[in-house]
Amino acid sequence: MDRAFEGGDLKVELKFFFFSSFYFPQVCGGKMKLDLKIGSMGSCFLVKTWALKFGMAASGGCQVATCVRKITENFNKLGALSEWVYATKMLEEMRNEVRTMMSWKATAITKISLEAEKAVMKYAFDPDMKIDYSSAKIPRMPDGKPMEFLPHKSYGNTPINTNYSVVHVPTNVYDQSPDVLNAIKWSEELNNVFRNNINYDSSLIYQFFGSSTGFLRLYPAIKWRAPTGPDMYDCRMRPWYIQGAASAKDIVILLDGSGSMTGLRKEIARNVVLNILETLSDNDFVTILRFSESVKSVVPCFENTLVQATEGNLREFRELLKDLDTVNIANFTLGLISAFELLQKVAKNNEGSQCNQAIMLITDGAPYTYETIFAQYNWPNIPVRVFTYLIGREVTDMDEVQWMACSNRGYYTHVTTLAEVREQVQKYIPVMSRPVVLSGDHPIVWSSVYADVTDVKLSDWLWQEREREVIMKLGQKKREKRQKEAESIMMDYPEGNVSTMEKYSAPSTNIEFPATEPEVPRRPAKKAVQLLITVATPVFDRRNFSNVTERIRSSKNAWIERTKEMRVANILGVAGTDVPIREIIKLTPPHKLGVNGYSFVVTNNGFVLYHPDLRPLFQDMLKPEYNQVDMAELEIVDDDRLGPREFDESLFEMKNSTINRRIGWKKLPVKLHIDGMRRAVARNNSYYYGPIENTPFSLVIALPEPYGHYRVLGQIEVKRKSENLTQYFKSDKWRVHPDWVYCETKSKEGDPFVSPEDVIRRFIREAESSQNLKWRSPSTGPPVNEVMICDKHLVQSLAFDAKATDVDIKKCEAAAMPNQYEDRMIEMYGIVTTFIATRSGLLRFNDHRSDEEKGNSTERPFYETHTRATDELFYRRAVDFYHVNSSAFVFAVPFDAGTKNTSLVTASQAIFVGKGTSKAPAAVVGVQLRHSAFAERFFNVTGTCMTQCKYKCADKQMDCFLLDNNGFVIVSEVHEHTGRFFGEIDNTLFDTLVEGNIFRKIRMFDYQAICIDIIVPSGPASLLKTPLRHLTNIVYWLWSKLLMLFVQTNVLPWLSDHVAEASDYEDGPGSDGRFVIPNKTRARPCDKEFVLYEMRPNDSWEPTKGIVPNCSVSEECDKNYIVQRVPYTNLMMLVTYSECSCDNISLSEMDSSQALELEEVMYEEEERCQRMKNGTLRKLPEPCVHRHPEEGSIGQQCGLGSFIRASIYIVVGALLLRLL
Repeated sequence: MDRAFEGGDLKVELKFFFFSSFYFPQVCGGKMKLDLKIGSMGSCFLVKTWALKFGMAASGGCQVATCVRKITENFNKLGALSEWVYATKMLEEMRNEVRTMMSWKATAITKISLEAEKAVMKYAFDPDMKIDYSSAKIPRMPDGKPMEFLPHKSYGNTPINTNYSVVHVPTNVYDQSPDVLNAIKWSEELNNVFRNNINYDSSLIYQFFGSSTGFLRLYPAIKWRAPTGPDMYDCRMRPWYIQGAASAKDIVILLDGSGSMTGLRKEIARNVVLNILETLSDNDFVTILRFSESVKSVVPCFENTLVQATEGNLREFRELLKDLDTVNIANFTLGLISAFELLQKVAKNNEGSQCNQAIMLITDGAPYTYETIFAQYNWPNIPVRVFTYLIGREVTDMDEVQWMACSNRGYYTHVTTLAEVREQVQKYIPVMSRPVVLSGDHPIVWSSVYADVTDVKLSDWLWQEREREVIMKLGQKKREKRQKEAESIMMDYPEGNVSTMEKYSAPSTNIEFPATEPEVPRRPAKKAVQLLITVATPVFDRRNFSNVTERIRSSKNAWIERTKEMRVANILGVAGTDVPIREIIKLTPPHKLGVNGYSFVVTNNGFVLYHPDLRPLFQDMLKPEYNQVDMAELEIVDDDRLGPREFDESLFEMKNSTINRRIGWKKLPVKLHIDGMRRAVARNNSYYYGPIENTPFSLVIALPEPYGHYRVLGQIEVKRKSENLTQYFKSDKWRVHPDWVYCETKSKEGDPFVSPEDVIRRFIREAESSQNLKWRSPSTGPPVNEVMICDKHLVQSLAFDAKATDVDIKKCEAAAMPNQYEDRMIEMYGIVTTFIATRSGLLRFNDHRSDEEKGNSTERPFYETHTRATDELFYRRAVDFYHVNSSAFVFAVPFDAGTKNTSLVTASQAIFVGKGTSKAPAAVVGVQLRHSAFAERFFNVTGTCMTQCKYKCADKQMDCFLLDNNGFVIVSEVHEHTGRFFGEIDNTLFDTLVEGNIFRKIRMFDYQAICIDIIVPSGPASLLKTPLRHLTNIVYWLWSKLLMLFVQTNVLPWLSDHVAEASDYEDGPGSDGRFVIPNKTRARPCDKEFVLYEMRPNDSWEPTKGIVPNCSVSEECDKNYIVQRVPYTNLMMLVTYSECSCDNISLSEMDSSQALELEEVMYEEEERCQRMKNGTLRKLPEPCVHRHPEEGSIGQQCGLGSFIRASIYIVVGALLLRLL
């Protein structure tokens, strides 16, 4: 800390320096020769004097402008105290509130489930049912008129209609089949329970029933928003449905790799596997074995093991499924034995899900039933279900494959076309659900976090489509340029993250564009992503017997149908409701956690539901693994000995405790990045954690040391009417935090937008006019009427802060400064805006610009873009820096300040309340200054001496810089340097500062990164082709056309998620007139490493002098420098000679590590393999229902496959027309 400048009468010193800056030059004390050669006393004294002068002048001006002394006095006079927060008690209260909220949601879906079961019991099936239902794709009223919708703020302002529900039927489901129409009809009974639920709990959003027949009934009614292309949404393939229908599972996919599995059969089989993988969640375990003469794992790394079905592991399977060989003869004996022994080993070692087990056999036929193998490994208890998928049309070994499934409590399907893959694959889910149905219990299941269905997930196919779009736009702009010969090429790319093709085709080491942005100026808001979890419960068919129509083979080898009554255990579907993550965050309010405190929720698999560093988007697309980010990947322990993926043991202990639902606390040193991954903060955090009852989640709160356990105690009792609150909010120069819930009422669709400030104004009116204010309490349910419910602690703290900060800036320093110098001070310091933000979310501001300047400005003012008080970067940095220097202002400039001449400097200082070490942050004052005036003042100060200056910062022989505490340039003689990291300007010198312990190197890791690989195209030269080669190509072309025609006649092969229509890139002309092939790229998840810097705290005020020896090979000279910390600021003055130009090469391994670039971490294949195989710490999901003694009485309801037959006349006719 700058103890040399603490405790003194800064006010007297400020008066001296303030007035002297107007009337006479500031001088150095004493006479000495001012020789700036390193080692002379004069050089160090001069730089120290400059730093002192500038620090006092800059800080003094900011203090006067912000009225920080007056506001601090007001907090103390009004009786604000520092209060110790019992974190364990706070955690308990938050856990209980979250548990209560979640119990309301669970109650709602239980009512839906019970109502559905009642409705189907009294419903009579009509095989000739014909109804017009209200489709979500084209919503209509019962009278056939178009449905009207109104926006609702609880639904993200999505237009809804709470009077009706709508039905969504997937494209691959025939919506006129009797089963579907009858289920749609009886499910209309659910509308009443939907409405009753929302009347009781207005915080409910979408309620739904997903039917086993494929449709989704959704309330309230909306118009379905689907991405471009076929609507492939199928509720039965969503995680909430699958987890609600059946318990967790271990699956071995046994893929026939014999020589007969070629062509279309191979493609169908691959799509069957891909769709099976799509039905898995992170509670499941899986592997894929390919068998022919031998058995091999599709992913060699996963040999002889099951891996958790995380997105990363599933992506490995998908990648290697693209290139599978089909050779030799299938050895079913070896394949089945390998699958059974692997499942037995997993069960014996307590690995995997320890619940359901299944073998998925995908083949085009089996010669035998292999009864002896099943007898040895699976009978009589049948712990492993066997599901068989027979591939292809012309198959003969149908009975054997069907027998395997029917004799092992599985299901058999015959898949003949790509179009029916999706529908056939999901048929195994109702079979897995039979034990749950027979048990009669309705387990409440909570899904992992996921984004709204309309948010697009990054995939290879989507990336290629975006790439094509970019290249097409590039070509179009090139053509426009040639025509107009004017405008330069500017790429129109989502979010503006990529502006040229060179950046778009950048290698994987290019820096990722993170979700967070630099503080000043704030860029336009990025696309918001709505994160949700779903609570679901199964809906059972309570009718124990049903008339089942089955097809059997007669003695004449013909198929006949017969109907008989059979014992059934059918699942009707799954009922659920979405819970927005914002509802959990609302119950762990930031104002209780304090500045730089935060909360997050951990699942039973160690993944977070939300976290302040969770960045789910890359550009405008969801990252592939956005919902499987481990807490250990976000809480990075500050230990320089740990490399990538080397996690601290104490952190793992805490993670293990949260996963296993224990209550406890732990203190850890952590490091975190802020300000768009450009700054680093190292601090100690205290973590408190405990389970959220009746869910698989645990809540964690993190409080920073040393101030995180203290809160300001200061409120005004609004009900006593002793205060006229209106006087503190009479102007419009204030804002409140837009995301905090001060007060709330029941909202309705069509309600107009109400600003947070209008909510406060209404609260004040009601507080002054009546005593009917209702305070929110843990037991209070959601608002059910128009009565306003308010957070007592928050609004009364807001009233207190409003009174404490209600000062007149023109008068607050009247005793220290004559009034006639006020306008000159604003002009001299370049003051644009002054503001104060408080712990209650209040922001007060004064805009000192003229009306003309405001009207001409094209940028939104600071007070319109930085309204989030304690969440804003200026607030968080000021509070953190208070414990480095309590009297300092924290200065910052935009990172792009050097590219324009209108940039502003933002300075902020924290106000703490309390005594000694028991202090709590109450507010942060701040001011925005014109950078031009700020820099001019710096060079004026560094150009003054007692006598004639031998050197000045403005001289060519010297380079002077002002650096902030993270190494970014605040002021430089070269304006273009402003905002840049100094290591990019002179990394040799900066490396010396790091080695001299001026700055600390902080090694950071980003485990949510996306790398972009360049796919190098082949050369443009063509191959020499012989006539025989041309003939071969013609034959291949004809065969491909015939094969494609055959596929197309088998109905909708484009419905598969994994079959994409390809289009060629259009080559564009290069700058030299030749055609060039643009680089194709591929985006993928990866880990990245980067280095950030932080100025080391130092109790000494003395300057540091140093030398960079032999820094220039060509000039053979040394570079001298002096470093001096600037008092009352977070700045450091760096003075160097410009006579010796150093070669800009780092001393550390001759690299350019100071450029703040994110570089991909390259792992050894074995290390990468072990990480994927081992997975993470996890707790088994509950409950597990995988068997029931009555399942044997159900009989062999195990499937008969599909019998889709195309007319031979249609096929031949289509073929002839195509050839013509």
